[in-house]
Amino acid sequence: MLELTPWNRPVEARVTVPGDKSLTHRGILMSALAHGSMELLQWLDAGDTRSSLRLVRAWGVQVVEDAPGRLVLRRPDSLHEPQDVVDCGNSGTTMRLGSGVASAVSGLTILRGDDSLSRRPMARVIEPLQEMGLGILARQGGVAPLAIGGGPHRGGAFSLPVASAQVKSALLLAGLSAEGSVSVEEPIPTRDHTERLIEAMGGMVVTRGRTVTVEPQRLEAISFTVPGDPSSAAFWGAIAALRPHRRVTIESLLFSASRTGFFRALEKMGAALEWRPAGTVPEPWGSVAVEGRGLSAISVGADDIPSMIDEVPLLALLATQAEGVTEIRGAQELRVKESDRLRVTTRILRAMGAQLEELDDGWIIEGPAPLHGAQVDAADDHRMAMLAAVAATVAESATQLVGEESVQISYPGFFNRYHQVRNA
Repeated sequence: MLELTPWNRPVEARVTVPGDKSLTHRGILMSALAHGSMELLQWLDAGDTRSSLRLVRAWGVQVVEDAPGRLVLRRPDSLHEPQDVVDCGNSGTTMRLGSGVASAVSGLTILRGDDSLSRRPMARVIEPLQEMGLGILARQGGVAPLAIGGGPHRGGAFSLPVASAQVKSALLLAGLSAEGSVSVEEPIPTRDHTERLIEAMGGMVVTRGRTVTVEPQRLEAISFTVPGDPSSAAFWGAIAALRPHRRVTIESLLFSASRTGFFRALEKMGAALEWRPAGTVPEPWGSVAVEGRGLSAISVGADDIPSMIDEVPLLALLATQAEGVTEIRGAQELRVKESDRLRVTTRILRAMGAQLEELDDGWIIEGPAPLHGAQVDAADDHRMAMLAAVAATVAESATQLVGEESVQISYPGFFNRYHQVRNA
């Protein structure tokens, strides 16, 4: 259990967050499809991304870590089936995107996960891959472990009932080794990291409206620096926005429009943001400064959610400190993350004194409400642990957090930096 005390002084800080998790996962997994040596600089070294490393190693990819922050991955002439079951840990990205890559690996790839991952829905990726002619077995209800028989498979056109960048990516990656094109239509556009990396690696992607298409094609390995993760940066942005006299500058941050919806929401709520672009390879990046100016309620709908899905609980926290009634809808996907994040967010914020009504797909939140310290449980979910830590900065008394170790999944150094900024 970790005790977190209020932050009662002004905050002025500069932070660099870990490399983007989504880009790190994709760089690792797509190295299994690329010819040559893939080099990732400033990659996210965390529990989830180590799961992706285990998977590509099991297929025969050579992994070299010869300097801090540098990862080199070399694909063999041909991939081979893993000799044993591959543990994906808590990483849904490894399991879903890995299922798509496994289509190119002759033989059997078996993926299992921890208790949390073994409850998360996989039918949404299993069923379209089966339509492509791949043999996939899972437990009843379409949950892990998954057994994927890779080899020749056909293309196809798919319309996703639920917006999911992971499912879209799995199908596009399977399409790279299919016998025909693969088209994926989304109900709402989701993050496009996979498409951008395919193009950066010499491939071609055609996007028309909400439909993305790839043809079977060869990828070439590249070298790139991974910008900072917007989902990790959001916690610092929230700390700054929660109170006047707080300013946090986040450096080397991924600026992808498909990932920065949370920061756009901060601006709508009244926080002051200063964007400083610095580069565009492999995606736009730069620094952003967030300054607290007082918050006002906003409405968030289903079209807004894909660009900030992991940060939506932070919006709920901000809404507890905003003037007026905030309505957040269309976030039902949060119920099938590492925890039921709608439910766990409600429990944490209510325990600390917030006034919010939980809906099937979001919340109605009345603010501002004074928060007080409480004993709260992160439910073994890294983002819930960091949510509670951010809330503790504006509570009137100390908060006791259970499950703080879960941050190892995505942001191993979070609490060290958190205490440094508080005590600066």
